[in-house]
Amino acid sequence: MSTRPGTFDTTGPLFNPRAHNQVRDAVRIPSLRGSRYLAPYGNDGRIASLREFVRNVIVNEFDGPEPSPAVLDAMVAYIEDIDFLPNLNVAAGGRLGVRAAGDDQRRGEALFFKRFPHHPELSCAGCHIPSNGFVDHRQHDVGTGGLYKTPTLMNANFNAPYFHDGRFDSYDQVIDHFDRMFTLGLSSRDHADLVVYLNTIGDGIQPYERDGARAALKEVNDFARVLRTAIPAHDDAVIALAVDTVGVELRDLAEQFPGVRDTTVAGGADERLAARRELRNLVLLVRRIGVLAADGHYDEAAAEYLNYRKLIFQRVPFVVERAEPWSLFNPAVHDAHFAVLRQLLQMAARLRR
Repeated sequence: MSTRPGTFDTTGPLFNPRAHNQVRDAVRIPSLRGSRYLAPYGNDGRIASLREFVRNVIVNEFDGPEPSPAVLDAMVAYIEDIDFLPNLNVAAGGRLGVRAAGDDQRRGEALFFKRFPHHPELSCAGCHIPSNGFVDHRQHDVGTGGLYKTPTLMNANFNAPYFHDGRFDSYDQVIDHFDRMFTLGLSSRDHADLVVYLNTIGDGIQPYERDGARAALKEVNDFARVLRTAIPAHDDAVIALAVDTVGVELRDLAEQFPGVRDTTVAGGADERLAARRELRNLVLLVRRIGVLAADGHYDEAAAEYLNYRKLIFQRVPFVVERAEPWSLFNPAVHDAHFAVLRQLLQMAARLRR
């Protein structure tokens, strides 16, 4: 379903056989950062609204059930809340700020605004308009076999591969393409200056949170918090969705603590076993919440949700954190665990041959 990392064939047979077009035509998976500013949607810009785009992905691309208006609105609200990472190199109007005062950056910016020698109606900045989030909300044919919408250059350092089908890995390759396609006549210094400029405007401050048991539990709690309002509102669809999501996340988290029979991990058997037990108990509790709500016993479901919150805040964090040194959150344990899995897969492949 993918031609390379970062791409996916949404018209393949895996999820929706009715949409299979018999062509392996994977497209780049877009970032969701700044989506509320980037209409129209889809690589070819054929869908005007984010709401319709989300529905199309769910129903047509992945053959899912028709989402309720409330769920669809919630999905859109969630996506619209994912903002661009701030870039201190870019000032008002999308121009380089005082922090980006290098000569190569300034030369690259000037080239970005310069008219193409053989196509004076065109320039990089003419489509990637700096004052407009580096987009023009239009579709263009830039020699890739069709009309595709202008992608933003904001935070683009984190969005490789590039172009609608992800054919290019780097800014160097993108610039080479435009140089050939539009006969720009770039010198080696021009090329280097443009790469520096694109890296400067495509950057962003990255707020990292260390991956670990506490961060994973926080994410689970973010999902579970929906139940606080959905249960009193008797919103069966949202309760079912939250229960399913939280259950999956908790089961995945439990698998971060290898079982006692896993020979790739030395030590911490009691701690790992306790973590798996506590997380699986939470899965059963969440499942009970869903069953009670589905049967119309909302008061009992609410009481069980309070029990869930007590466990998730008062007991479970300490149990899973004690087991963390012997979990897959530990890079050394992670690497040893998956090295063995790779060996087993390779052995199985040889046996099949």
